[in-house]
Amino acid sequence: MQYAVVDIETTGQSNKITEIAVYVYDDEKRQIIEEYASLVNPECAIPPFITKLTGIDNDMVASAPRFFEIAKDVHRITENRVFVAHNVAFDYNVIRGEFKDLGADYRRKKICTVRLSRKIFPGLKSYSLGKLCVSLDIPIHDRHRATGDAKATTILLEMLLNSNKPQVELVAKGKTKEGSLPPHLPRESFEKLPDQTGVYYMHNEEGKVIYVGKSKEIRTRISSHFSDNSLRKLSFKNQIFDITYQITGSEFLALLVEAAEIKNHFPEFNRAQKYSGTGYALYQYHDQKGILRMDVVKNRKFLDKPIASFSNTTRAKTFLRELVESFNLCSKMTGLQKTNEACFDHQIGRCHGICVGKEDVSSYNERVNEAVESFTLQCGTYLVWLKGRTREEKSFIYIENGIYKGYGFVDPLTQMNNIGEVLETIIPQKHNADIQHILNAQMQNVPAKNIVHFSTAQ
Repeated sequence: MQYAVVDIETTGQSNKITEIAVYVYDDEKRQIIEEYASLVNPECAIPPFITKLTGIDNDMVASAPRFFEIAKDVHRITENRVFVAHNVAFDYNVIRGEFKDLGADYRRKKICTVRLSRKIFPGLKSYSLGKLCVSLDIPIHDRHRATGDAKATTILLEMLLNSNKPQVELVAKGKTKEGSLPPHLPRESFEKLPDQTGVYYMHNEEGKVIYVGKSKEIRTRISSHFSDNSLRKLSFKNQIFDITYQITGSEFLALLVEAAEIKNHFPEFNRAQKYSGTGYALYQYHDQKGILRMDVVKNRKFLDKPIASFSNTTRAKTFLRELVESFNLCSKMTGLQKTNEACFDHQIGRCHGICVGKEDVSSYNERVNEAVESFTLQCGTYLVWLKGRTREEKSFIYIENGIYKGYGFVDPLTQMNNIGEVLETIIPQKHNADIQHILNAQMQNVPAKNIVHFSTAQ
């Protein structure tokens, strides 16, 4: 079998190739039978920090061929050979992207020497190319240049073949899923993941949480992360060294735990809920005419307890519009329309005319109260029973006066006989706008029999 061992240098964030080297290793002849190397004009500026790392500057590549001028050489030397690289996903996908820009579909079987080294040479402190070469006494010259790194990787491949040729060939033939996993993630860490509902944490080399997610099937969801080989995902995958998880049993609880853990860890690769913000709230009050009005305002902590809280104004106003439509409320009296005349809904027959004095105040206020009562759970004190982590167990969440206080897990005997004992097992949590949004959305799906109302005195 023949292997094309590849290394490239790039411009960094834009990932345009500045240098490429390929060594063809023939396993039967046990030697390098062909080699190719070239600087490449990336057709863009090379950042100074990249020049400092590689020594390649703009002057060096100014007269170098552009990728389309060497594409035939790269295609030929890797054709019908296994594409090998240290952290193969990066080199392979950058080159594949260059071919895609030329309208060509570049595909090769591939091997990652990071992953194979972890399997065949377990227990080393680091599997970066430089430190691996030190551990295995592999000579490496011109570090962070394509020829030097590719030559060292070729020697590493030869050592891997000498130590466990069947394993290398198994990967080369595509008989394992090793290539889809992040290069630094041990296979064992992936294999231990359950296909159950819960929250998972991805950790970097220092153990710091860099991503938090939730899923009804944790292992399947994580596999989908790894199947995306876009360049945008590569920097994420390259930083994953371990994955941990916690089972929640129910998706409702998983959503709450995920939201809280994102706030706790501030993960680098979580974007949607990274910032708490001040949030928005829906309040009600009586105006000078005694009309019960509603309005969405920002962080008005000096007011009484809000009817509901939201992470942004769009969610808040969408929720309010649904109330207006369901209970024929006035868009003007709910702050959705600003006008000195009748609201638009009155003009089309939806509003009964409270905005222009055509409806009795008490009748209108009664409908407002009905609207509020339609989601009174948000303001009450109650416990919600949810599915547990096992068949015998139950999980629960506890809301006190509309504020999420936490969750817990109990056995059926405890949960049926003594609410006090249940609350003693609670894992305290903080309430915020994201939590409130989850409660707004998920409580609609909880059967009434699973909700236990009681006063704080009880």
